[in-house]
Amino acid sequence: METSTLAIQSKNVVRSDQNVSGPKSSLALLDAFATRVRYHRGQEICRLGDRVDNWYRVLAGAAGKCALQTDGRRRIVDLLLPGDFLGFGTEMKYRHFVEAVVEDTVVASYPRRRAEVLADSNPEVARAIREMAFAAVTRAESQILILGQMSALEKVGVFLLTMIDRMSSRAKDEITLPMSRCEMADYLAVSAETVSRSLTGLKDRGAIEFAGVREIKILDRETIQGAKHLR
Repeated sequence: METSTLAIQSKNVVRSDQNVSGPKSSLALLDAFATRVRYHRGQEICRLGDRVDNWYRVLAGAAGKCALQTDGRRRIVDLLLPGDFLGFGTEMKYRHFVEAVVEDTVVASYPRRRAEVLADSNPEVARAIREMAFAAVTRAESQILILGQMSALEKVGVFLLTMIDRMSSRAKDEITLPMSRCEMADYLAVSAETVSRSLTGLKDRGAIEFAGVREIKILDRETIQGAKHLR
């Protein structure tokens, strides 16, 4: 996103000394020149075709990296949670657009050239950036695994377990999903109705229970992991 675009949203800029969730790390040097912006749900963070002048890190909320299909429909190709970086790539323009999927999503924006200069001079920062890039590759591999499942029930089940691992304590096995049924459908390449039916199917089998619209508790991992055998 261009600096001028960030300036337009000045009323949403979060002051650098404001308490924003997220652990301190070797990226603190990067944070010294970061611009923090608070986004509404559905608001674009970076646009398809924009120059890659900035890298981004989600500090709070969640964002979806999206692609447009040939028929004009949106497809969420990556779900970005607090701590996740985006904007890395070998091309000079963004191949996807990114938008907030949660109200009050906070994102740090780092000028790419300044970040690269800092990484060149500081091995710890360079290592941290590499780890974030590797994490993005791991998320992409996980998404391929999800989309490769044979049935919608499998896709939804693997998605829930993946979200548990990324967002929650395995000891609790419960999460508040960061996205709606429609957004889950975009992410899993199925319809919203199919997502709802699959969630109901897992509930009826005693694998999950609902504490609210998006609050889900895993009751039986073995049933979810064996979803391909369920009809």
